Amino acid sequence: MARLAAWLFPLAAALLPQAPPNRAPFKYFTELGDEVLNRVDAVMQGKVEAVTKVPGADVVRISIATWYLGVRRPDQVDVTIFAHEGDFFVGSEQLLFLKLYEGGPRYKLHNRVARADPDFDDKVRVLEQTVALRLLDKEEDRRRQVRKLLYDRAADRDAWMRWNAMHELKYVHAHHPDLVTHDDREQFTRLAARSEDEPFKKALLKLMKDWTP
Repeated sequence: MARLAAWLFPLAAALLPQAPPNRAPFKYFTELGDEVLNRVDAVMQGKVEAVTKVPGADVVRISIATWYLGVRRPDQVDVTIFAHEGDFFVGSEQLLFLKLYEGGPRYKLHNRVARADPDFDDKVRVLEQTVALRLLDKEEDRRRQVRKLLYDRAADRDAWMRWNAMHELKYVHAHHPDLVTHDDREQFTRLAARSEDEPFKKALLKLMKDWTP
């Protein structure tokens, strides 16, 4: 849960392809995509409208502001989720990663990021970039876009974005090492050499030096 909260990022879900149940998981080539989005049933941003206490839990109604991923009814304006007591309060705004509760229509919480999180906007930006990969049918196009996204984040002036790139690069190295080409590694090395963020510079240079396709 804590690790996911360190990773989180408008697209209408109706415009995005929904994979049939038996199809292999969509290949995002990022940890956020492969290990998070492929394991939840819905991703949305919304506002807590009501919290009702029931024995051992809270039933939370949340109005939908932005729906990023998952099946949404054409007339659906809110979702209901089961949560631990005291986890939500009326009026708070949340980015939610949800799983269906006993097949639906209600949900249970997989994870969330509060609007008050200081890196909320960056996390939403990364989420939107990751969800947008679903619009690229060809795997090679997705690979190329992921390389570009990671390079751009590594060059970003916001520290959270840079370390997001580092985290995802480590995931790519472990699970998709051939995604980053020799030319890419040279570009990352040059970028690291220019960086004024010494801890990030050191970590990126080491990763590029140790990279084994």
